[in-house]
Amino acid sequence: MGVEKLVELGLTKAEALVYYAVLKLNDCTAREISKECGFHRTNIYDVLEQLREKGLVTIFKEGKTTRYHASDPNNLYAFIKEKEELLGTFLPELQDLFKSQKSEILVEVYKGPEGMKSAWREMIQVGRPIYAYGVKGQLREKLPLFGEKWIREMKSKKIPYYGIYTKKGNNPVYFTELRYVSEEFSGPVATFIYGNTVNINIWEPNLVAIVIRSELVASMFRKHFGLLWKIAKP
Repeated sequence: MGVEKLVELGLTKAEALVYYAVLKLNDCTAREISKECGFHRTNIYDVLEQLREKGLVTIFKEGKTTRYHASDPNNLYAFIKEKEELLGTFLPELQDLFKSQKSEILVEVYKGPEGMKSAWREMIQVGRPIYAYGVKGQLREKLPLFGEKWIREMKSKKIPYYGIYTKKGNNPVYFTELRYVSEEFSGPVATFIYGNTVNINIWEPNLVAIVIRSELVASMFRKHFGLLWKIAKP
């Protein structure tokens, strides 16, 4: 649905509903917009002003009546670009704060499809070799479009990937090396180690990624991976 996509692009739910309504109606009043999207008219004006500030809606007067037009959707690109540029200006400050944390072990939990995607994007952002076990193609099964995109980015950035799979089949040939263990090791959990981070994926019944940041913990998990690697077969 268009409204959901607009929310993913950074609009609030209210902004997305109102903007989508204005796009459909083209030349309209606040009353018509309210009827189209189900918002009370008194709340519409604040949302329309927010959209105007973002360059997504234009306002003009026709006699005593205020009418609204949707701006060219290409303006969404400019809106997103501005947010990217803003993030770029203070991202180093945020990274410095993140790195200055005193905790030796940091645990983060990501839930749902979007949470899982965030956890997987970080693997590429870190850019360190990935050691994985308990894998059987869950990402491409549960999040197929994102999974294919993730593999393309891995290939593009030439990030080494060593995987221990419990299932042979249509596994990516790009990966550095894959080995296999018997199905008895199969389950709804897969583990990924990269840098000082361990990403434990739970695929059923719900999508959950548990990310542990600790050099000590990552080192222990790499040792466990090494033991499995020795008994796994090409």
